[in-house]
Amino acid sequence: MEVHHHAHTSRNKWTHYFWEFLMLFLAVFCGFLAENFREHKVEDLRAKQFARSLIQDLNNDTAAINYYKQAAKNYISICDTLLDLDKTRLEGPNATKFSFYTRFTYWTARVAWNRTTFEQIKNSGSLRYFKHNLLEKLMKYDGLINDVEAESFNHETRGNNLVSSINKVMDPQMHRDASTLFLYNLHTVSSSTIKNFLTRVTPSLENKRYEITELLNMIVVQQRNLRFGEGKLVQAENLARELILDFREAYHLK
Repeated sequence: MEVHHHAHTSRNKWTHYFWEFLMLFLAVFCGFLAENFREHKVEDLRAKQFARSLIQDLNNDTAAINYYKQAAKNYISICDTLLDLDKTRLEGPNATKFSFYTRFTYWTARVAWNRTTFEQIKNSGSLRYFKHNLLEKLMKYDGLINDVEAESFNHETRGNNLVSSINKVMDPQMHRDASTLFLYNLHTVSSSTIKNFLTRVTPSLENKRYEITELLNMIVVQQRNLRFGEGKLVQAENLARELILDFREAYHLK
């Protein structure tokens, strides 16, 4: 009867399994580190690109804020002029001057904020790319913009309501011709141009005192809220400039 002998192999020592496990662990761990490093590099690059774009937006914002502040300053000054004229007989040169400056009282411009990059960052979940202090300032800046926009909406609504009063008071020819001028740069218009408007002959406004009172009450509200909102604008401008410096320093941008 034939007998079969089984071949016997010596069992591997536990150290063999240990080294296999260690090599496998190191391979997986190194792969994890490499992938983590790659993701961090990609995120850093994306953050730098976003920072560069945000700086451009913030620079545009500061220019838009200054544009708006100048227009608001001119509006406030015009309101004071109209209120002073209201104390006089609105005939002859005073009626002409009142009619001319009334043209600018329904100004309803808003700050032309540049929010595209921030909205893109927020909607894509990329806010996590930024350090906590930068993120905190960005969110504060966004909140200031929302506050300013809320009041701008109210200002716009009141301005649209002013149109009816303006149409009842203002000389149509003056209205048409003065429409070539703009509130934001009215202070730069030559004195000869202003004089050409103010030396015109316009009808007396004494018979329109009721409409004028209605008009002036509305622009007083506009003037008061522009003065009140100036603080928010200054805060936004200062924070925008601060963020520009912070982003340049954090991401080594010129």
